[in-house]
Formats: sequence, C-alpha cells, structure tokens
Amino acid sequence: MLILLGIGCCNVSTYSENMSITMGGEVIFSFFLLPYLLVGGLYGYLISSLVFVIGFIYTLIYNMDYAYIMSVYLVATLCFSFIGQYMWFKTIKWTILGATITLILDASFETLCFSVIPSNGYALDQMKNFLKSLSQEAIVIYVIALLFHLYYSKAPDSWKYQFPISAAYTGYYLEEDVKRKLRKTKVSYKITFIIIAVEFLLAFFVAVFMVALFPDLKDMFAAGIHVGKVNSDLEAIEIAKRIENMKYTLNATAISYDIKMMLLMLCVGVPMASVANFYTKTAIGAPLGNMSDFMKRYAEADDEKKLEVGREVDEIAVRSHDEIRIVYDSIKETVHAIEDYIGRIKTEHELEKELEVAKEASEAKSVFLSNMSHEIRTPINAVLGLNEMILRESGETQTLEYANSVKSAGNTLLGIVNDILDFSKIEAGKMDIIPVEYHLSSTINDLVNLIAVKAEDKHLELKFNIDKTLPVRLIGDEIRIKQCVTNILTNAVKYTEKGSVTLNVSYRKADDDSIYLRFQVIDTGIGIREEDIERLYSPFERIDEIRNRSIEGTGLGMSIVKKLLALMDTRLEVKSTYGKGSDFSFEVKQKVASWEELGDFRERYREYLGKQQKYQESFIAPGATILVVDDTPINLTVVKGLLKATQIRVDTAESGMETIELVKKKKYDCLFIDHRMPEMDGIETLDALKKMCGNLSKDTPCIALTANAGAGAREEYIAAGFNDYLSKPVSGESLEEMLKQYLPKDKVILTAKDAGSDSSFEGAEDDEFAVLNKLQGIDLSEAEKNCGSQKLLVDVVKEFLTTINTKADSIEKFAADRDYRNYTVNVHALKSSASLIGAMELSQLAAHLEDCGNSDDEAEIMNKTPELLELFRSYNEKLSAINGDVDESELPEIGEDELKNAFGDIRELVEAYDYDTADGIMNMLSEYRIPKDYKDKYERVRQLISAVDRDALISLLED
Repeated sequence: MLILLGIGCCNVSTYSENMSITMGGEVIFSFFLLPYLLVGGLYGYLISSLVFVIGFIYTLIYNMDYAYIMSVYLVATLCFSFIGQYMWFKTIKWTILGATITLILDASFETLCFSVIPSNGYALDQMKNFLKSLSQEAIVIYVIALLFHLYYSKAPDSWKYQFPISAAYTGYYLEEDVKRKLRKTKVSYKITFIIIAVEFLLAFFVAVFMVALFPDLKDMFAAGIHVGKVNSDLEAIEIAKRIENMKYTLNATAISYDIKMMLLMLCVGVPMASVANFYTKTAIGAPLGNMSDFMKRYAEADDEKKLEVGREVDEIAVRSHDEIRIVYDSIKETVHAIEDYIGRIKTEHELEKELEVAKEASEAKSVFLSNMSHEIRTPINAVLGLNEMILRESGETQTLEYANSVKSAGNTLLGIVNDILDFSKIEAGKMDIIPVEYHLSSTINDLVNLIAVKAEDKHLELKFNIDKTLPVRLIGDEIRIKQCVTNILTNAVKYTEKGSVTLNVSYRKADDDSIYLRFQVIDTGIGIREEDIERLYSPFERIDEIRNRSIEGTGLGMSIVKKLLALMDTRLEVKSTYGKGSDFSFEVKQKVASWEELGDFRERYREYLGKQQKYQESFIAPGATILVVDDTPINLTVVKGLLKATQIRVDTAESGMETIELVKKKKYDCLFIDHRMPEMDGIETLDALKKMCGNLSKDTPCIALTANAGAGAREEYIAAGFNDYLSKPVSGESLEEMLKQYLPKDKVILTAKDAGSDSSFEGAEDDEFAVLNKLQGIDLSEAEKNCGSQKLLVDVVKEFLTTINTKADSIEKFAADRDYRNYTVNVHALKSSASLIGAMELSQLAAHLEDCGNSDDEAEIMNKTPELLELFRSYNEKLSAINGDVDESELPEIGEDELKNAFGDIRELVEAYDYDTADGIMNMLSEYRIPKDYKDKYERVRQLISAVDRDALISLLED
C-alpha cells in the first residue's frame, strides 16, 4: 500500500496538470493531492515526510524548474498527518474543521505557486485565483477527510492496526509503554521549531545576500555570453557591457525569487524537522521525559514507596550512548545508592525498635523482679530479723543451733529469689564480685546443711572430702562461690536416683598471699550426652526434657554458674558419661586472711558457732536519735529490736507526710526511708525533705531501706539523692555497720567484741498464749510460722486489731475517690499483714484487688471492694478475744481526774515523739476500768497510738 502511494506521489509531482477534471477548458476540481492526503492521513508525519522527500527528489531530477510547487503537497501532507495524529478524525466536527484548515492553507500555497509567482503579480485580483483553488480542491479534501472519519470511527479495530495513524484510534497508543516511547516533549517541539525557524531565516537572508552576491552573478552571466551562441563578437561584448552596468533592483521578479527560495527551503527543512522531531521524541525526549517523570514520582514518594518506585529506574529504555546515557546511569546509581541508604536506615530503625522493645521488656522484667523482691523479701525480713534477735539474746546452745538452722534455711530461701534477681543483674551487666573475709568452715557447713536433707530424702549417700590443710579464713565473694556450689550440688541430687553425691574441696597454692580454691562435685546420676553439654548453659533450657520432665527446675542454675564464674575469672569444667554420672569442678583464686589450717571442718564450725552464740553489739550510741520510716509496722518493730542493745533512740513513722512533720520538730542523726509507701513514696519523701523550709534534719544522711533488690536498684537510689542503700532483709550486722559509718563519731562508743550480753530471752509459758486458740478466721499454724513465735503473734494480732477501722476507712475512701495508686498500696499492705496473722482468705482477696489496682480494673475493684471491707471489718469481732476475757467489772475504776491527767501526759509524750512511754501509759490504763463517758475516747486513743497518728492524737487530747 505504501509503495503504491509512493509511486502515485512521484507521478503527481511531475504530472499534476493531468490529474484534474475540466469542463469548457476550466478545471472543475483536481485530485493531484489525493496520494499525499492518503499518505499523511494513514502513516503520519514521519513516513509521509520521507515519501515527500522521495517525490521532491524525483521532481528535482525531472522537473527542477517547478520543484518549489512541491510545497503545495507538503502542506496537504502535513495537515492530514497532524489531523490524524491528534485524532480529529474521531468526530465529524473536528474532521470538518481540520479539512477546512487544510483547504485554506493548500489553496493559499496553490495560488502562490500556480498564479502569483509565475506572473509576478501581487495585486488583489489574485483573490480570484485563491477562490478558484478553494473550489477545485474542496471536493477531494472533504471527501478524503470524511472517508478517514468513517474509517477511524466506525471500522473494527482489527482493520486499523495495519496503519500507524489508524492504530491510534484503537487505544494502542494509550498503553503506558507506547506512550512513554512516543511521548511529546518540550525538547522535541523546540528542536522542530528551531529547524523550521532556521529555514525561514535562511530563505530571508538569501534575499538579503542577493545584494552582496549580485556582482558575482553579473560576472557569471557575462562570462556565459562568450561561451553561448551569439550573432557576433561585437554583440556579445555589447550584451556583456549591459550586464556589467546592471544594478540590483528589488522588484516583483526579485520577490518571486525570494519566495521560491523560501518554499524550496521549506521543502527541505520541514521533512528534516519531522525526522528530527521523531528522533528527538524517541531517542531524546522519551528517555528524558521518562527520567523526569520517574524523578518526580521518586521525589514525591515517602520512604516506604521509594523502594517500590525505585525499581522502575531499571525499566527506563535508553539506547543512545551519549550524555543522556551518562545522565541515566548517574540517576540509576543515585537511586540504587538511596535505596541502599534507605535499606540501612530501615534496618537501623528496625534494630532500634527491637532494641526499644528489648529495653521495655527489660524494664518490665526489672519492675516485675522489683515487685517480686519486695513481696518475698518483706516476710523474709521479718523472719530473719526476729531470728537475729534470738541469736543475740539467747544463751542456750540448743536454741542457738535451731536459730542458726532457721538462719541457714532463710538464706537458702533468699537464694531462690536471688537466682532470678542475679540472672537479671548479670544480664544487665550490674553484677559485681565483692570480696569479703569469710570463714571457710561456715561456708562448707552451709553447703552440707543445705544438701544433706535433700540427699537423705532420696536415700543418697552424701560424701565429703575436705582438705584439712585448707586455710581457715579467706577473702573473696563467699556468697557467689556458695551460690555456684549450691547450684551444682542441687543439680547433682536432683538428677541422681541412686548411689552417691560427693563434694571434694581442695586447693593449690598460687603465691604467698593467695590460693586456688577447688570445688568438685561427683554424682552417679543420669549423666549428660556429649552433644548436650553446651546446652547445659542455655538459660531456661533443660536437657533431656522428656526423660527429666518430673524433675522441677527453671533451667537458670547452670547459666548463672557459668556467668558468675566468668566474673571471677574462672570456668566450670564438666566431664560426664551418659547413664553413669557427671563430674563438675572449678577453682577460683582467693586471698588468704589466715593460713591457720581448717582441720576437721565440722569441729571448726562448732568452735566458730560457739564464738557467735553470744551477740555483742559493735557499738552503743545513747546520745543518737534516728528516724525509721516504713509503712509496715512489723518492719519498724524488727529494726527497733535489732538496735535495742545499741541504746540508740529510734523514732518511727509510717508515711512521708508524718516524716515531714517529725523533721520540723527534731534533728535526727540518721534517716532510714522505705521506698514503697502510700501517698508519698520514699523518693518523693526525700525530694520533699530536701526542698522544704524548716527541716531540722536537712543535712542528715538518708539511707534507702527497701526490699527492692533488682538490677540497678542501688544506682537508682544513689541517683535519687540517698546517701546509701540498705537492702531488706536487714541484718543486724549490716545495720550496725551502716550506722557506724553515718552517725556522728562523737556519739558512737565502740564496744569490746568479747563482752557478754546481760540480756536474754526468757521463754513464756504456753498458757500465756492460750488466748490464740480463741481467735476466729485465722490459720493459727500459718500465723505462728509467719511470726516465728506465739509471743510475737499476740503482739502482731493486737496491732492488727487496733488498725482495722482506720485501714478499712482509708481503703474505702481511696476506692470512692478512684485514687487507685493509694488504694493499691493499702490493699498491698493489707495482703501482707493479713497473711502475717494467718487471715488467708482476707489476704487472698486483698492480693486479688492489688492485681486489679495494678491493671486498672475499675469494674472489679468496685465489685469486690465492699466484700473486702465487710470481711476486713468482721475481724473486729473475730480477733476481739486477743484482749482477754477479763471481766471489766472486776477491774478497779480509774478516776476521771486521773484519766484526764493520763491523757494529758500521753499528749505531752506524743508531742515529744516519745511513743514508747505513751504505750506504757496505755498498758497501765488497760489494768483499770474506764468510765463509761470516756470509753469511746479511750478506744480512739488506743487506735491512734497503734497507728502512730500524731496529729490526730494531739487534736483528740487537746480537749
């Protein structure tokens, strides 16, 4: 089809006069434009331009004089090309408009080429020729245009794909890939415009340059005369002279010459511009446009979308090997670099998120461990504190042995808690090895006592081989060493069903001041597979789980052992035969405090125990006064008991607000402040003390006293402004050492260590405590176990009874006010105190509501609190028997004046913070019958003294 049209175009270029219909010598219409209109409308500007160039060349060869007439065909071709390309043929309106524009332009060029230029006539009468051209070309142009409209708008798409322009009417060019390849860009438009403008400028300047070139043209014409055929030489000379005398004149002929030149330039320049435009679109415009679109989308995309959009850079087609390729490669490298950067940033953000999650988990774990430490250590504190008082005050050997067994068992219980706490500390990198002097026979005996019962329960033979030449006193971290050996021994007993467990303790000398202390544990248990030995140290992982499923354990023990030994610059050695037994050993370097030989360690321990049987305070300070702040009254009792022999005056407070009032009245030598308290905790209390005016104890050392022993606890309290940190359970020795460090030196009187103690604990008759059997709602055996003795239980129950109403009112008020922080603190305290007296149902209900408070479960708090309060207040009746069955009518009645004087004395004592003497007066009053009119006031005073509510007491007793 294209070849036939091309031949037709070449034919009409030279024989256009034969392609018309005439009537009476007048041309009715012509159709010489037909092949060019078809080529333009079907193939577009590029192919039609190439066909035109072929026709133009053909004309230059066979009809050069009329080559400028080819501009008429050029106009028709380009008009239909652009009408088709811009889809004007899709609607009848735009088809007619396009055909009209083509007709006007083509008629204008026909008039110029066929009438104006040949006749050099530039008068207005040429309009007749213009109208004639319009009528001659109208039929073919409109008919072809309408045919194109019908073809492009009505014909099936399958008929259109064979021609470039008609394919556009199928939607093919709407595909993104095709649009990107053939996109129109400002660059292509500019290049096309520049080429056509240059052609016009060249044609214009040809006319200008004719003036300069005219002399040369004259010479060329004159020289040509002598060569050509003339009648005589004289005639030739004459003609030459005339030519030489000619002057350039701008007339109609010159103008026609310039117009011809312009038309010829257009015939060359416009096809060149078309080819340049297409090349620019495909080779320059499309890549640049695609890169521009890509960079715009890439710049507007967020970081998440950038990675997705960035992948499109590899799909941009750039076939040239010039600067565009360099730009593309640079963009590609930049995008990939940005992708890598975003990837790294994303990875870093993910790592930061994971680190944040891990940090939050670690903080949550620390909070949990802190809470657990507080919950478990508070009752242990009471048990070990009271047991310490027995060790100090008892003079009976058998009692001391029992007390030491209690002490050892209590420390073992603490060890269970410490396993988890220590793992947390090690994980946080806050575990320190603290070398102290210790007695080796005591260490070994603790190990023997710890494991002997467990081994006996399993009917295992327990063997000990202790080197008698071992130095008796060493310097090292006894607690960590004992912890490691305890874990190994415990595992050996757990995983041995029959046979024996052997502990070997030996040493080798390192130098004159130290030894390598070696512990070896050999068992005849199940053994460990070779491939499982490394898994032995994985936290929370147990070996041979299926076989050992009935054996309890957390899987932390050996992991802690490994890490503790690493902190002490040593390691655990393991030898094991599966099914036969295991051999665990390590040696740790220890300084020697005394080279005295251990000998028989059991005998040495008995001697050591004998020296420790009689407690001797390390100092006395009768002139010193300290304040101990704790919301749990039993803890205050323990501290006062531990310091009784030191003669220190101990004032107590149960809240931060009470502490603030006390320091306004008295200067203390040392303050011990518990962390967890209602309303104001210990840190808030310390902060308030430092900021308040009128604080007489502003420069007094403040010691944090708390059961929180988690990783970082010490650093937390020091950073909060405390001078030091004392962990519960408080030992008498550590408490005295702390006071020796912080009390004024002039108030501390050191005592001789071998001095005897004149105080002793005298046991009471069982009948004295028969009243306990009359109490209701408590588990008496649990209560005795918690308090350690019936005597202390009586005191604790009495104290519990006097605080029921005030504590219940506080809980009820905090619940009503939705003050769940103080509500949770109060039910937490109730949980502990109720458990202490054996009121287990009350304790469990309080524990449930404490959990609700921690989780902000308001609905459950509102639902269960009335039940708690009803049960709590019912203990007023259930525990009333603790005050005895004495018939008040048999007691002597105290006179009103004497009672008033007693109340006045109590008020003065409370104002002076002398609660002990005030308690003594209340005990004295309990031996008398209180007048009826004062009975309510007496009961209120008793409750307030028990609650140590100073302000309320003073207010009540002012009347």
